[in-house]
This record gives sequence, C-alpha cells and structure tokens, in this order.
Amino acid sequence: MRSSRSFFKRWTLGDSANDLVLNGDTFELWETVEDDCRYPDPSHGCTEADALARLARVLSAHETAISGLARFAASGSNRVMIIPGDHDAALLFPSVAQRVVEALAGSAETVDVRSSGYWASADGQIYAEHGHQISQRANRFAAWPSPFLEDGGREHLERPWGEQTVAAFYVEQEARFPVIDNVADRGAGLRYGLSASGIADIGDRAEAFLRYVLFRMPWSQFRVDLDAGDVQPPRWDVAAIRAQGPTFLSESLPDDDQFKRFAVAGLEAGRLAELMSELTAPDITAICDYRAAVRRSRRRFERILTQLDPQGPVVAECPREPETRGAAFDYFWRTRDAEFARQLELAQQRLGDPNRRPEARPIGVFVHGHTHLADWRQRILGVTSQGETVILDGFSPVRGALAPVVVNGGAWQRTVTPVQLEALKQAHMLTETELLEMLQPEHLAPCYSVVQIEPYTETPGLPVIRYWRHPPEGWEMAAACD
Repeated sequence: MRSSRSFFKRWTLGDSANDLVLNGDTFELWETVEDDCRYPDPSHGCTEADALARLARVLSAHETAISGLARFAASGSNRVMIIPGDHDAALLFPSVAQRVVEALAGSAETVDVRSSGYWASADGQIYAEHGHQISQRANRFAAWPSPFLEDGGREHLERPWGEQTVAAFYVEQEARFPVIDNVADRGAGLRYGLSASGIADIGDRAEAFLRYVLFRMPWSQFRVDLDAGDVQPPRWDVAAIRAQGPTFLSESLPDDDQFKRFAVAGLEAGRLAELMSELTAPDITAICDYRAAVRRSRRRFERILTQLDPQGPVVAECPREPETRGAAFDYFWRTRDAEFARQLELAQQRLGDPNRRPEARPIGVFVHGHTHLADWRQRILGVTSQGETVILDGFSPVRGALAPVVVNGGAWQRTVTPVQLEALKQAHMLTETELLEMLQPEHLAPCYSVVQIEPYTETPGLPVIRYWRHPPEGWEMAAACD
C-alpha cells in the first residue's frame, strides 16, 4: 500500500460529516516482490485468488494506516470512498472489494469501493476518477470498469501495455534506487532508473519504453497564459513530419532528457520504424503540441519545480503549415484541452443528462491524479472585496471559461522532482547514481497534496490544492510544502 497516490476531500457541513475520496492507487496491487500472477499470455494479470493474496500482504504490512482509515469511517457520519486506479484495479473483483470493506470495519454506508470506477457528488457537479482511462494512456484498460480477460473459465485482470512495459523494470530497479517510484512523474522515474543503472543498451525494449515516455505528457507542469482565446493553435505539417521518419521520435526529446541516448540508440539500430508507422495524425499533433510547450517554457526560463529544468537546451519545434506561422498561433494546449473535453463528455454520459434529472447539474469540477503531478496555481483571477486573491488551481478545457475546472490532485505519497534531485546532487556533490542509491522515501519531505472543495449550496467553488505537511511543530494543512 502506498498512502493513496491521489486523494481529495469534499468538505461537508458538520465536524464528523466528511467525504474522504481516495482517488485511485490506494493499494499497490500490480507491483510485487513475489513471483506471482505470471501467466503465459503477458496480457493476463492476477486472478481473483492472486489479488486476494496480494491484498492480504498489503493489509498486514500497513496495519497503522488501515486502522486510521477505519477510525475515520467509524466517526460520526464520515464516509470513505475508494476509487479503483490502474495499480489497484483488482478492487473490481467483488471479493477483493469486500475484503477492503471488512478491513476498514465498514458497511455499505461508511466504506464504498466504487465498482463504477468513479465517484460523483449527489448533484453531479463534482466528479472524480483516477485518470488512467483518459485518452490513450499507457495503463488504460480496454473495458473499464470491467478490466478482465477470461481464459479457460478463469478471469484474469488485464495487464495494459504500459504495465507490461514498465512494471518488471520498476520491481528490478527499486531495490537499488528506492525513490525512483517517488519521482513526481512515473515517466521521469523510468528515465532516472535507466540513467543511474549504467545500462548501455535496452535493446528491443527501446520502442515500448519510448512510447511510454512520449505519451506521458504531464501537462500540469506548464504555466498557461490567460489569452481569452485570441491566440490559436498552429497546424503541424504532418506530411513533412512523416517524411522525417523515426528521427522525429528521437528529436522530440530534449538533449538533456535521460532517455535521449536510448532513443538515439534505438533509432540507429532500426528499432523505431514500427512505432513511427503506427502514429496517427492526432498522435503526431499531441507530440508536437507538447514539444512546443516544452520549447516555450525553456525559452522563457519559466522556473517550474516539476519535470523540467528551464535552464536546459531547447527542443526544436515541429514544422508548421505556412499559414499558421507566427505568434498568433502559439497556443500549445489544444491536445490537453481536447483529451479532457472528451473525458468530461464521457463522464457526463455516465451521470446522465442533467436536463432530465431535476436534482442534477452539469459537472463543474473534474478531479484526477494518475500522472502524480498536482496542478500548481496557474492563474490569478482577481481580488475579492476583502482583499483576498482569487486563484485557479487547474484549468478549464473550454477556452475563455472558468468552468468546468479540471484539477490534478497529485500523489498522496512523498515525492521529489527532477529539479529537486539536481539540487540535492549538487549540494552533496554526488553523482546521480550515488544520490539515487542513497535516498530513501523517508528522506523526502512529508508533504501530501489534496484537492479541497468547500461546502456549497448552489455550485461548488474553485477547487484548491492544499498540502498536508509536517514541519517541526506538527502536522498542518498548508498552501505549499515549504
């Protein structure tokens, strides 16, 4: 069990009337030190019996955390909602979900493992899901929330291609580098593990690892200007990009990206041609949009304490169609907006048409967290009559509108960013390998991000990222980790 990877709390009125929503990956059920859940078909993961055995080990190892959740659920009219994520999709086996309820000494009224794969407020205005199903993410299940495959009359949990690609690597490397799974984005942890391990060639894994790295796209790391829709997205010259061949893939990584040398080695060995041929026009657009956002952040020296050091080399922009050249076409968040708009549409379909239900309203806040990067405060909207600054955490995929708001709650675990790792390396005069071998999760700051939504009567207010941290004087909720 990791203290839940993603957490948010919807405050309700009353001292003991709180909804605690654990938004996915509360339990670590797909990484293991045991040689279990191994089947001839790599897409077949744990059976229900396998998953129960894994859960038993987790519950035994984390009795203190389980007891704390149980006390919370038993207090007043508190409720604990557990949304399955990609790491604990096994909760969708009925007996696994029931075992969690029993462990928390709960009932259907106090502890709810969400078999729907999401949670929504009674009025439908707040919607939460883990986020691994958004767009074509690496750990997306084909038939969520029924992520099962049948073989010989026995159900197996599906193993998405992302899990097949990186799970074994993390198990192998975490024993040597204990914090690579605590790097704020999992894709960055993969890069650090490869770089620090001294591996010279990853061979046939180059294509799969590069696909994983390219499509992580943690958009929350970028500052987004409030442009009222005046600046438009460019149109990338897809034909010219395809003519570059697999070189396009390796050139989409900055020179200081730890995975760059592996991508170049894969290119020189002729291992990236198939990946390039499989890219759709939307795939190419997504890579180019993200590449342009990286370029902009580094050209402007935007100091973002997440995945990129803005002092590094600037990645080249993709070729544009001639009529969309120039600053009037420098809006690079089209892909992000489109993928979340699609997910919001699907979420609204799940909840039903609000026009047909008098008690329901359209989704106003969409909470996710799969990429582990909490949204930082991007836009100052104004100042209240009391002099308080109004700040938007997250973003709206509808340009020029404040709602719906999409917000990433980050990871409910101790995390470290690449920029922070670099500072530690320089301060202690260590090599990257030495630092990663030495660092333990307990060395990282005890600071955990949450999404807080205040009580409301008509519409939810703007969600706020808060941090449960532990300075010398004791635990407190704060606006930042430091």
